[in-house]
Amino acid sequence: MMNREDKKEEIYNLTELLCKYSRQYYRDGRPEVSDSEYDRLYERLLRLEKENPELRLSYSPTNRVMDGEVAEGEEVEHSILVLSLDKAYSLGEIGDFIRRVKKISDKNNEISVEEKIDGLSAVIYYRNGVFYKAVSRGNGRVGSDISASVKTIKSVPLKLSVNIDIAVRGEIYLDHESFKKINSTLEEPYSNARNLAAGLIKRQNMNQVAGTGLNVFIYEGFSDDLKCDNHKDMLKNLYDLGFRINPHIDFINQDDEEKLRQIIERKTNERKTLDYDIDGLVIKVNDFSIREELGYTEHHPRWAIAYKFESPLAQSVIQKIEIQVGRTGRITPVAFFNKTFLLGSYIESASLHNRDYIEGLEIAIGDLVSFSKRGDVIPQIENVVEKNEIGNTTFKFPTHCPVCNSVLSDVGRNVYCLNQFCNARLIAEAIFFASKDAMDIDGIGQQTVRDLFELGLMKDYTDLYFIDYDKDLYGKRDYKEKKIKIIKDGLEKSKKKPFSSTLVALQIPELGKRTAEMLIENGLDSVEKFISMTKDANFDTIKNISGIGEKIINNIKSCFTNETFLKRLSRLREAGLKFEKDEEDSFMISNELAGQVWCVTGSIAGYKNPEAALDEVKKRGARIVSGVSSKTTHLLVGSKPGSKLEKAIANNKTIIVNEKDYPLYWQGGKKE
Repeated sequence: MMNREDKKEEIYNLTELLCKYSRQYYRDGRPEVSDSEYDRLYERLLRLEKENPELRLSYSPTNRVMDGEVAEGEEVEHSILVLSLDKAYSLGEIGDFIRRVKKISDKNNEISVEEKIDGLSAVIYYRNGVFYKAVSRGNGRVGSDISASVKTIKSVPLKLSVNIDIAVRGEIYLDHESFKKINSTLEEPYSNARNLAAGLIKRQNMNQVAGTGLNVFIYEGFSDDLKCDNHKDMLKNLYDLGFRINPHIDFINQDDEEKLRQIIERKTNERKTLDYDIDGLVIKVNDFSIREELGYTEHHPRWAIAYKFESPLAQSVIQKIEIQVGRTGRITPVAFFNKTFLLGSYIESASLHNRDYIEGLEIAIGDLVSFSKRGDVIPQIENVVEKNEIGNTTFKFPTHCPVCNSVLSDVGRNVYCLNQFCNARLIAEAIFFASKDAMDIDGIGQQTVRDLFELGLMKDYTDLYFIDYDKDLYGKRDYKEKKIKIIKDGLEKSKKKPFSSTLVALQIPELGKRTAEMLIENGLDSVEKFISMTKDANFDTIKNISGIGEKIINNIKSCFTNETFLKRLSRLREAGLKFEKDEEDSFMISNELAGQVWCVTGSIAGYKNPEAALDEVKKRGARIVSGVSSKTTHLLVGSKPGSKLEKAIANNKTIIVNEKDYPLYWQGGKKE
């Protein structure tokens, strides 16, 4: 039997050996032992540590993942300078940077050119060579403690080869394969790998972070014990300590403009072939003595500059962040900034989506941000260009609803006000009810709904049909005879809308137009059938419909047993809305195009919008999708088509249909 000293020695030897093997695998990509041998040694160490927990070393690889939840990251003050970089968007601007360097030193200097990883910036601190803590960049002075998450990243050494105190800066990222794998499992996918990486790193359950594919490149080190005179030697020292360094770094003479141009061109082309995202290149002065002479501004070092592949379409400073409450109770923060002209219109606000998005970008009031128009329509903040000078830290979500003061609840990645009588929710519900996606009521827009609520004429969307508009609205806020007639006519017209519109307007969560049509097609063609189905707890009809899951069933069950929902049904029935399908509602002519999957791009002559054109094939059994994929069988192409056409051509299986030939496909001429 082993005595305590023998166990202590074996635990030490196994820990050191596994740290060495981890460096070889995750840093060098040259494993010395097989995975099975590593696992065998790991299991042996784990067993010894469980039997002798007091002998477990702080840098043991078994420490990477903690059991259960960890507290949300506290704010931590950085002990080193964590500045952003000045930006360049052309070779000319890089040339200006080099000329500024040469004014300080006319030596024949080297510069480094390295990839600017599109990830989450972090600082990792070590004490006596052992992992101490990891902190997000934050506002450059204060960041969030992300130690528990960073420890799960196997390329982050828990013990260095030398026992020194050091802080290192690096970029945490998610490779493309891991991004696609994780994103495919999420109900609300992330728009890019960077935001997903930021979301993962901020999770509280470490078992959900470990093994996700998060990785890191270290690019700077700060230590009195790190003896080196230039960036090249510093990177070598960092590598020798055990850190993973990006191998794609060039060192060239600062006067070699042609070489620099070639590198930028090559990197721009290589960008698509990398298994991780880069959004530019970072150019740095190699010699530390020259760096010292150049110094710093308040916001960035004068010895480095970031070349961005694509200039942000617009930039502005966030003036305020407001919380908006949607019809489902979802809380959405919205950033407001100075009115800025972008792609034909002025933009002054953009959604900040959710807590993960804000914390990933570490957005604060006063930050200079860059933003684009996604799809040339929706404003989207892309990144923080410069942190604010007034010390504002990352925007914090409120704990209570800003409208009704109810305690907010976390539901998945989002935050909700669950008070169904919250005035903001009621207004948003009424706006949707009257919208084109639901009852399509002429004369009832967002402002009219708000006016009706503010004037006390309306407390719920069902009130729309019971207001005496001539008596109570006439003469108030510019509502005169003509405007009131449009509203009254619109309400009467809405009563003739098909049952599918009524079903959508009831706002059962996740029950949109297509789902409503599928339910009706499969026999659930009246409100009474929904009520009976819920009362009998027999949802077999829905369970047998392909493409409709358990969540819809639960939402239907929840609504048709809710007292407020049932009262709304009663009032809408009294108002005269259609509560069952009739002959005029038939939206299916035949199933002759069943199995076909159609998409549209461009403007189609004769239809009020491109999507309306696809109603013809939809009535004949085709399925309609919003984007081209490998499953898309047909793409209808009109004037000024977008990128969908390129995808369809690349797909090689999608049939391209021009608007001239389109009628042949639904008038019996073609059946491909």
